[in-house]
Amino acid sequence: MTEVILRKLARSYQWQSLYVRCKEIGSLNLFHNSDDLSEIQRRFLMWLEIYNSLYMDLRMEEDYISEEVIEDDIRCEAYLLYKSREKKSDKKKGKNKRQVNHEGSHSVIFTSGDK
Repeated sequence: MTEVILRKLARSYQWQSLYVRCKEIGSLNLFHNSDDLSEIQRRFLMWLEIYNSLYMDLRMEEDYISEEVIEDDIRCEAYLLYKSREKKSDKKKGKNKRQVNHEGSHSVIFTSGDK
């Protein structure tokens, strides 16, 4: 139940705005105790960052993300899993783009990034 409440707060406009301002300014603190955070505070910060990333994907018009996905915890988890697997796949593709040219030294092939 606590996790549901933390997620609901973390995706709210009020907390997202405050979180972004704190990151930008650096001298603002979300909590009175900035040195020794509790487990709940750490989990809340984790969700703030996750939802901040999701809202960034939404602004960048990434595939498969919408307000409805962000508001639904199960669909949100599915999107996060998709993004995680996509990121791993992109890293794997990056490793496979090295080739050896005729002189034996390594070269890199640049691609357009189209899927």
